[in-house]
Amino acid sequence: MIVGFFLKLVIADNIKDYTWWIAFPYYEVVSFKTGLILILAYSVQIFTDFAGYSLIAIGLAWMFGYELIQNFNFPYISQSISEFWRRWHISLSTWLRDYLYFPLGGNRKGKFRTYVNLMIVMGLGGLWHGAAISYIIWGLYHGIGLAIERMFADLLEPLWKRYKLEGALGWWVALAKGLFVFTFVSFGWLLFKLTTSTQAIEFVIAMWRNRAMPLDMSVAAPVILLSIPPFIYHLLATPRGMALRKSWSEKSPARYRRLEACAFGILLYFIFANAGSSDAFIYFQF
Repeated sequence: MIVGFFLKLVIADNIKDYTWWIAFPYYEVVSFKTGLILILAYSVQIFTDFAGYSLIAIGLAWMFGYELIQNFNFPYISQSISEFWRRWHISLSTWLRDYLYFPLGGNRKGKFRTYVNLMIVMGLGGLWHGAAISYIIWGLYHGIGLAIERMFADLLEPLWKRYKLEGALGWWVALAKGLFVFTFVSFGWLLFKLTTSTQAIEFVIAMWRNRAMPLDMSVAAPVILLSIPPFIYHLLATPRGMALRKSWSEKSPARYRRLEACAFGILLYFIFANAGSSDAFIYFQF
């Protein structure tokens, strides 16, 4: 619950005081660099807002003896779009898989039918969020991304295995894949933030038109600062981060517990001292 309240009140509710620049007509005067920072900001905001309230609900249920499923599993460290959907909004993505994707035939009826099924399921997943064209386009955006990713995997996987390219390139491949997925997902969130798909396109056009304008540090500096805790939160969930935590806890369990208690104390302090202005959870509209 402490982590959930921190993500919602301290990160999401403070970042929202800057992401209003994404809305029409304010984005007309946003520079290219500032626009990229704002896209990053909204990506962080929607995660911390939604994951925060999920953690609060899970913690509260646990206090009353109920165990709810995990709803977010550090989605921004995903190295593929399909992995992102295994980590993001797990309660919805597993429902879409079990009650739409599998009944449609899943991947059992050939490659082309698999690609079509992915697009249908994600299009309907977008429609689940609301009867608006922007949500359907957002769903199809992810569906097309999943289909193309699956197509390239079918074509390139034999090459990866034959020449062992991924093992040779290792860390750099993982970094490139992670950055690509994060960028792909972040641009998709524009269809959530803006009221129409036309405005999402206009936002990108305005960014390019204003590419000569300087970076607005009054927006960039606080947004980057607020994005650091979610970044560390995800970093601790990487294989290397988890191995490091395990090593610390095994070498000195008492010291590890004290450090953990101090960390929760610091988060609790920020919840009371640096909470942003009150705002409803983004996903409550769905």
